[in-house]
Amino acid sequence: MIPESSPREEPVTALLSELGLEIEPLLSRFQLDEAEAETVLREVLLLLAYRWERIDSREIWLLAAIRRACLRRLRTRARGL
Repeated sequence: MIPESSPREEPVTALLSELGLEIEPLLSRFQLDEAEAETVLREVLLLLAYRWERIDSREIWLLAAIRRACLRRLRTRARGL
């Protein structure tokens, strides 16, 4: 579970706290195991940190990026790679 935000949190941590109730069901909807879900989230968070200043709507970007990453993971799994 993603913890509640506090006033002194880093912006990425605050964003994760804000969207935690949406991120967890999104990851589980794609039926990824825990390791796959962690990998997807780690990859997306790295991109988020890298592109932070260029993203206008970080909430929408983050949820869409997680969804796309999950779809890529499922396609890779279906191909047997």
